[in-house]
Parts: sequence; C-alpha cells; structure tokens
Amino acid sequence: MQTESILKTSYSGMMYAHDFQLWYTYFKRRIQREWRPEELSFLLGKADHAYLDFEKMFQVRKFLTQESVLLDRIYANSCIEAMDFHREKYEVSEERLVRLYIEEDEVKWSYKIEISWQFETGGKHPPLPKLQFEEWKSEKDLQLESDAMLHVRQKIEQLLTDDFFDYGASPSQLFRKVKDTGQVHLRIYPRHLKNVLYGLIQQNRLVVKNVDGRYALCPVDS
Repeated sequence: MQTESILKTSYSGMMYAHDFQLWYTYFKRRIQREWRPEELSFLLGKADHAYLDFEKMFQVRKFLTQESVLLDRIYANSCIEAMDFHREKYEVSEERLVRLYIEEDEVKWSYKIEISWQFETGGKHPPLPKLQFEEWKSEKDLQLESDAMLHVRQKIEQLLTDDFFDYGASPSQLFRKVKDTGQVHLRIYPRHLKNVLYGLIQQNRLVVKNVDGRYALCPVDS
C-alpha cells in the first residue's frame, strides 16, 4: 500500500502587531490570487527567492518598508486585514513570535499560522483572522495555457512595436498591460508573462537590466 508523502516545514520570526497585519494581508492575498511566491518576486523585479524569504519572515519590516507600496499597486488594493489586538493598559508595543507551519503533499500546501497575540472579539470588533489556509497545486489545462501564452505574446509584440520598452519596462508595468483578456475563461498569471519575456530574451530581442535595484526589460540595442 502506497502512503501519501507529506513534507513538513516551519518558519518563525519576531514582528510588531502592525507588521503582522501587513504580512498576513499579503500572505492571504497571494493565496486568493492563486499566485506562487516566485511570481510575486518576478512582479517586484527581484530574484526568485525574494518574496519567499518575506513569507518565511526574514527581515519582514525591511521588506515591508521597501516593497509594500509596489505590492499594493500590483494588487490594486491597499486595504489591510482588520484586527483588534488585545492589550492590557500597562502593555507597550513589542515584537512577538509568529510561526508558520507548512505541510506539502502531492496536491496542496496546508498552512497554519501560530501567533502570540490575543484579539478583541464581539461588538464592533472585526472577526478573528483565519489562521489556517490551503493552497491547491494547479492542474494546468494545456489548451488554456497555450491560449494564455498566445494572448500575452501578442500584447508584448504590440508593446515592442509601440516602443514601450525603450526606457525600460518593469514586470509589474507589463503585467498590468497584458492581464486583461476580456474572456471570462482565460486568466493570465504572472508566470505566463515571465515565460514570454524569457523567450524574447533567448531570442536576443530583450535584455534584462538593473534599474534602481529592480529588474527591467529593455530592447537589446538600448
């Protein structure tokens, strides 16, 4: 009898309450969009590990200071998950431990967040935040993947014709240009854009440059 293989990992970090609210907001938002961490890294113009390091709670405050404005722009949403932290009158704001447990099997990731705060409940207080999530691994439809790539490729070819890349185009700018298809069944993910751009780089039609610490795409002769 074959048993299901489960990989268990955990990460922890110290955060102030407000930083946890932001970390939680972006974590929940990513899962709702069905994007992988490396797709967020790509949209931020960073190396593949950059966003995953943030989710693993590595230098959370520094990351939020540098990236929260762009993340809000990428999501077109600056709302923060509502939380009312319980605090005694004598308590001051302090960093507390947050731990993230992850179980991965063949079909999904299961997340459990463990925190050191208590929340105010009832009355006008917001509902308690959900601390367990499931992220399902996508079963890619080959036809939809092909249609998505074709849509992105056509949009990017038009942008090249319009000289959109001449002064450097960021991944997040490009994604805003290609993500809308006008078709309910066809959804564009950052990975589709990334694959198309890498193909153009391999064809020596685009080159990656570092602009203010972020990747940008430019014509080869720029």
